[in-house]
Amino acid sequence: MIKKITLLFTIVLVIASCDKKFNDIGAEVLPTNPFVGKRAYYPVVVKHALVDVVQTNNIGLMQLGEREDKLFGNTAATIVSQLNLSQYAPNFGAYSAQREIDSSFNELETVNDVWLEIPFFTNQNDADRDGLIDIYDIDDTDPNSDSDGDGVNDINEQINGTDPTNPDTDGDGILDGEDSETVNPNPDKKLYEIDSLFGDQNASFDVEINKLNYFLRQLDPNQNFEQGQIYYSDFSPSLHKDQLLASERITLDFSEIVKDDADNLSPRIRVPLNKQIFQQLILDKEGDSELANSNNWRDFFRSISIETSNFSSPLLMLLDTNSMVIRINYNYISKVADSDPVENVEVTDEFLINTLGSIRFNTLAKTTTANSELNDIISTNTPAQIALSGGLATIVDIQLFEDNDVLEDLKDKPWLLNEANLTFHLDKQVVGAYGHTLPDRLYVYNSNTLAPIIDFAQDAVATSNLAKVVYGGFLIEEEEGDKQYYKVRITNYLRNIIINDSINSPLRVALTNVLPNQTQVIMAKVNNSNVAKIPTGTVATPKSGVFIGPNPSNPELSNLKLQLEIFYTEIN
Repeated sequence: MIKKITLLFTIVLVIASCDKKFNDIGAEVLPTNPFVGKRAYYPVVVKHALVDVVQTNNIGLMQLGEREDKLFGNTAATIVSQLNLSQYAPNFGAYSAQREIDSSFNELETVNDVWLEIPFFTNQNDADRDGLIDIYDIDDTDPNSDSDGDGVNDINEQINGTDPTNPDTDGDGILDGEDSETVNPNPDKKLYEIDSLFGDQNASFDVEINKLNYFLRQLDPNQNFEQGQIYYSDFSPSLHKDQLLASERITLDFSEIVKDDADNLSPRIRVPLNKQIFQQLILDKEGDSELANSNNWRDFFRSISIETSNFSSPLLMLLDTNSMVIRINYNYISKVADSDPVENVEVTDEFLINTLGSIRFNTLAKTTTANSELNDIISTNTPAQIALSGGLATIVDIQLFEDNDVLEDLKDKPWLLNEANLTFHLDKQVVGAYGHTLPDRLYVYNSNTLAPIIDFAQDAVATSNLAKVVYGGFLIEEEEGDKQYYKVRITNYLRNIIINDSINSPLRVALTNVLPNQTQVIMAKVNNSNVAKIPTGTVATPKSGVFIGPNPSNPELSNLKLQLEIFYTEIN
């Protein structure tokens, strides 16, 4: 026992001696405060650029209508699209054209209706999973809420098959909560929330659809057919109109389209087209070479334009043109099998013309001039504000160190760079005055290389199998202080300049709604000697914003001005 106690005492003494010795050495060698965390600010230089003509055949989301912007000016958007047959060398009816000739039986295929349909982007978000989407749910956090006040909660309406938006599903005058024999006349009814409409959703307007005689090429002959053909926003459909397919005044209907003989259709724009033209160009061409294959068809039908005008109030629509179709409903005569004497019946069928794999692009044109205040913002070399817009966009270039001596001085400092930011504070007074719809984010990229500015240190989701990409620039709203801003971290970019002597290229800033998380951003070419490309998301984003620039005229905004913010650790 005595040996054990002695051993334990010796171990404790050694540990205590080591600890004391370590502390003594630290006090002798290290300074009193070896690391000091600090923050520094550096001015930046901002220059605006306008995009008047931009590539639009790779932007994904197609715009249609009129966008109102009291600062940047209004913009009209038209869709130009190639079309594909859902089936080449089609048979209309039960017989082929040759069989009709051989059997001397004419099926008399006749067009009943033709519709151009372009679905809206929609969602069916249901946060509490009670079967009723959030936009119609009186309380989307409680599945036991009773949205139509009929005495049956929403989740039980889903179980019972009744309509949670109609207190009397079967219309017999008895509320669902009291009705023991309710039968839903439309059990397959779906509700949708409409996305991506900007302006007055109840506006009425004219729609004109024309067949064009302009052939849309996949490959550019000026590039030896080795690169895709580029289509720009200044294309003029009026120069190539061949046949008028429709001219209608419409008001949007956001109801599900109920079909008796097929699945219901999601809400969409539906425009009736000229039946006689499609009788001649489609059904009467059965068996002809024009419908035999895609090359013949595209040379025969070429393309269409969809234009809008005369809005009762401005409305711009982002539409699902990937699902756009021309739906031809037709009748034909069919022989009744094994009938004696022979009987004929009339049969209804439909044929679709779609846009899968086709070329589509927007034409964009200013319909009103920009406010004079915009020129005041973008024309000065010391801007008090920064104006950014999508569509026919306004972008800015930011030079971090215009004075190279300042950069060289920074390189010589004994600093450990922890974080570098550019923070774009909204000019809330101007944004409110012009009624701007704010973008979801800002995108910053190298104006020379077009590479995105990526802050590797902030990527918390990257894996070994996934590229490490973080773009930042989300809209941040602070309840305290009532601030709205977008912060973009450029730590990695600045480190490369300071440590690796990378080129100090201007940074380009554009607004956008959606960016992929882990892939390179798709860019659109710009017909401008000063701007090579902008993100396709910017072209397809009908939003704007005004931010406090590097030289605010109001002294009260000086603490919100755009400047380079650096957090660093200084080694004494």
